[in-house]
Amino acid sequence: MRWTMMDLLFVGVGWTDLAITLNRIAVGAFFMLSGYHKLFNPQRHREFTDELKELGVHAVGFNQWWVPLVEITAGGGVLIGLLAPLAALGLLVIILVAIATSGPQRIKVYKPIDESDRIDDWLYLPEVLYAFMLTMVISAGAGPYSLDALILGLIDKRGA
Repeated sequence: MRWTMMDLLFVGVGWTDLAITLNRIAVGAFFMLSGYHKLFNPQRHREFTDELKELGVHAVGFNQWWVPLVEITAGGGVLIGLLAPLAALGLLVIILVAIATSGPQRIKVYKPIDESDRIDDWLYLPEVLYAFMLTMVISAGAGPYSLDALILGLIDKRGA
């Protein structure tokens, strides 16, 4: 494909399907691996449980298992593109709770010098970036290189 300078400056190079796929794979892999370690590595599980207690999260006995279980299963769904928007929505809820509970303490440690620095510090949190990545999956779906696309293709063939 040949791009003009106008394309490069204003439209982009295309490859939107590839960008959606890479975004989906990256955020799905992150959550799947994070959930896996919180479930199956005793030290990580203990650290996660302690963090939930320190942050004052309710129902620690339940959430210490529920959160990583959702991370591993929904992360896997996002990774392979199976019911990806729904899986991403579940992960978005988890990440928004993480932002709301641990974010303010971490921003305080950064000691922002003014309001624009405070905004910068919030955007520096990896959880905020993961929230945007999940929003992309919720909005755009899994993309053409996914199980969702394969299933939809099979449904369309049967319905035709």
